[in-house]
Amino acid sequence: MNTIQISLAFIFLLVTLTLFLLLKINPFAVEKNPLKQRRFYIAGGKLKITERIVIRFTTLFRQTGYTFKKFIITVAAAVAGGFLAGILLFNNAGLALIAAVCFIPAPYFYLNIKSAKTAREEIEGLENTMSVITNAYAACDDLIKAFESYVQERNRYIPVHLRRPTAFDEFISEIKLINPNIEHGLYRLSAKIKNRYFAEWVKMLILCHHDRRLKFALFPVIKSMNDAKTMQVEHDSMMVRVWRDYLMTVAMMFSVIPLMRFSNAEWFVLLTGTFIGKSLIVVMLITALATSFYVLKITKPVNR
Repeated sequence: MNTIQISLAFIFLLVTLTLFLLLKINPFAVEKNPLKQRRFYIAGGKLKITERIVIRFTTLFRQTGYTFKKFIITVAAAVAGGFLAGILLFNNAGLALIAAVCFIPAPYFYLNIKSAKTAREEIEGLENTMSVITNAYAACDDLIKAFESYVQERNRYIPVHLRRPTAFDEFISEIKLINPNIEHGLYRLSAKIKNRYFAEWVKMLILCHHDRRLKFALFPVIKSMNDAKTMQVEHDSMMVRVWRDYLMTVAMMFSVIPLMRFSNAEWFVLLTGTFIGKSLIVVMLITALATSFYVLKITKPVNR
């Protein structure tokens, strides 16, 4: 009886699967938001990954005053420091080489932390910038003219030798001199300023470029950005505590190894000389590297 029931169930599943294939039905398909599909169709494709990486590092260099040459020197110094620390901790060239590789992203973390203050200052004036451009666009119905009026007004009373090009200056220059595709230029502008409200505002601008009747939907985005400012102060203090606790945890995790070297030499040899011990150290290094990226992600400003 049990065999018959199993056979019937198998036949039922087989028939059901055949019907799904014939009718081209996917029971696991997730229903997509038609509004998002429409917006993606109108706005066009997003930036390539390589283009996003270039824009990200260019923005970090601009905010921190670094150059590409200086960044490469910092990476080389981080690798050398990681190798030296690996030799002192593990007394093993192979483990020291892995530690040096794990230290490669250290300059990137440093640039992110150093740029936080400059980025926060830029974001504080971003709301006013968005408001000025939105009001100008609502009045003239011309995106390029609205951006130009803001840039001209901003640079009017600043001497030429003291002007610092912003992402908005670059947007106007790129549209006029390099690529006249407004949608692509707006995507590049969004990538240069890491702010989720600004990104939403740019997406609305892309939609407004195709349908000007949507321009009044820009104002609620600016209001939402203003409401999020009160959350930023609390988030800043929390971010400091998270980084402090994380660095203390990593330091305590790796401090066991040099302590073991002086307190129990046999255990230290097992840890740094056997395959299992070396594998454990490699897992510790990879875990520290992966968690550092996670901490960097969760400690980014609220508006990003």
